[in-house]
Amino acid sequence: MMDNSINPLYAQGKNPWILVIALLGITIGGIFLIGQVLAFVAAIMISGLSLTELMNVLANPTAYPEQRMMILIVQGVSSVGGFVIAPLIFYYTLVGNHIFRDFIQLPPNIIPTLVVAVVMVFSFMVVNTIFIEWNANIELPGFMAGFEQWAKNLESSMEVLTSYLTDFESTQYFFLAIFIIAVIPGIGEELLFRGLLQNLLRRIFKNDHVAVWVAAIIFSAIHFQFYGFVPRMLLGALFGYLYLWTNNLLVPMVAHFLNNGFSLFALYVYKKGLTDIDVESTEALPTVYIIFFSALFAVSLFYFKNYLTISNSDERLDSRL
Repeated sequence: MMDNSINPLYAQGKNPWILVIALLGITIGGIFLIGQVLAFVAAIMISGLSLTELMNVLANPTAYPEQRMMILIVQGVSSVGGFVIAPLIFYYTLVGNHIFRDFIQLPPNIIPTLVVAVVMVFSFMVVNTIFIEWNANIELPGFMAGFEQWAKNLESSMEVLTSYLTDFESTQYFFLAIFIIAVIPGIGEELLFRGLLQNLLRRIFKNDHVAVWVAAIIFSAIHFQFYGFVPRMLLGALFGYLYLWTNNLLVPMVAHFLNNGFSLFALYVYKKGLTDIDVESTEALPTVYIIFFSALFAVSLFYFKNYLTISNSDERLDSRL
């Protein structure tokens, strides 16, 4: 039984559906208001361009390779607004000064927990190439032709922008990309989708698995990439279970950072000509790798679930949401 007595919003009769809608609304507002305003200010300060010139760059960034670093920073500032500042405003208003106690705990077994989580994520990244290939080549029925064309156009635009932002012009740019594409999402998206949304969904559905998967679906959908929806959803579910089993947001944060960071590193060494493995390819890895890493994932998952999870009696954040 979850105790709502110390939650002031529940004391005033608020229900979790309203809170989920409010959370998503504040997040969207954070992306398109807070994030965009901060990003625009940052762009003006960094670029030194006139307003007209800046608007031209933002409208068609790939035409201005000399402004690549500015565009990357703008992306990062926008992400902070939507996925860090907005959820923290929501959480502070909802619960009060319990942020670090609720989300980041350091139990005695945190090191082995993180090590096994890292093995799980790395092995799943290999296995996930099966779903990447399948999802990238999915064909929709004729009556969905309009949606299919829209999704393909959006996917193509995202691929062009991603290629533009990951054309690493220097080592300094690479580390900036790691911070913006791996660190910020690892913190912000896990705070939003696992720390807040998943816990609210647990209250709504009274079912851990439904909460994990619904949060994962929303997590994938908000990226607006249909041809990467399934593999991203599966990653979201993995992050969700890591949080559910440990009650420690640090674990999925590290896992999320590892996933994004390793992908960036692999792309960096590929573009430097140091490897033939193209992580941007939608082809599945060879079967022998899939089999080996599937087994490694299964073993690490079994060990994690049976030896490194919290007990059901431990206090959970959702008792205050």
